[in-house]
Amino acid sequence: MRAEISYDLVMDDDMAFVEGTFRLADGVWRAVIVSRCDVPEPQVLPQQWESGVSGVFIRFPRAGRLNRAVVEQVLSVALGVAEWVEVRGPDSMHLR
Repeated sequence: MRAEISYDLVMDDDMAFVEGTFRLADGVWRAVIVSRCDVPEPQVLPQQWESGVSGVFIRFPRAGRLNRAVVEQVLSVALGVAEWVEVRGPDSMHLR
């Protein structure tokens, strides 16, 4: 499956946190938030915000390198996506 992703922040080689949106084959935009936590491996938690928008919250190890490639790899495993295309999508804060 191919999906689209949009980052709210300019992505560096190692981010403190990540926010963005993604769209799967169903065409619905969802939010993604990645935050560093005291976990040994990334944990992908389904979320539904008060606005009704769904998405995922990813707890990411503090010691790990957090960048575009890592975010897309974690999302690929969790969501069954083979390829991500970066596009300009809605801002996650406005979507949520």
